[in-house]
Amino acid sequence: MRQIIYILLPAYNEEKNLIKIFKKIKTLTKLQKNIKVVLVDDFSSDNTERLSKKKYSFQLYYIRHKFNKGLSITMETGFREILKRSNEKDIVITLDSDNTHPISIIPRMIKKIDKGSDIVIASRFVASSKITGLTLWRHSLSIGAKYLFKLLHPYRNLNDYTCNFRAYKFELIKSILKDKNFFKKEGFNIAAKIILFLINKYKNLSLSEVPFKLSYNYKIGESKMKLSKTIFLTLRLIFFKSHQ
Repeated sequence: MRQIIYILLPAYNEEKNLIKIFKKIKTLTKLQKNIKVVLVDDFSSDNTERLSKKKYSFQLYYIRHKFNKGLSITMETGFREILKRSNEKDIVITLDSDNTHPISIIPRMIKKIDKGSDIVIASRFVASSKITGLTLWRHSLSIGAKYLFKLLHPYRNLNDYTCNFRAYKFELIKSILKDKNFFKKEGFNIAAKIILFLINKYKNLSLSEVPFKLSYNYKIGESKMKLSKTIFLTLRLIFFKSHQ
């Protein structure tokens, strides 16, 4: 049974960034032939839909929401689309659609999965990682969240709880999809919720991190994240879960 690598791209008004991402994935497919891309368009008002009409060196699955549902539900839509097609050997890569995450490290992430890791996180908090183009305030919030998570939800080899750039054995995501309410009433905190669920459910989970360069200066357009809402949802997740 052939292993497939699914790249999940949740997108809202990211047409210009997606054009750049698709070019990078095209380069990646020269080395990694078994790649399929799932693009979930969260009712964009730009021309994201037009990208689904073009031909690529990889297979593209395009799903468009009938109204804007937010990042969490958009992630769920993508996972459920992959669920229809996946087998036990498949890997899913999640990343942002704003061109801030380097496609070039995906082969390294896949290799770590093939060598035994269940989850590989592109981490901002390991040696050799670098962040460019981020405000000091946002960077300080990320560091603060890191230490709160590590204090209340410690797990071996886990430093970055909130970065959405990850590789998973898809069998793990299947276990999350059994809960129909998991993705509801969440937002940009969903990456943290996923990792907390998995480290609590699977005590022997093999988790590893790889360094990467997070390049906010590559992003075209404004951030879609509502900062105050994200802070509230993240703090609720940290403290509510820690008292269960």
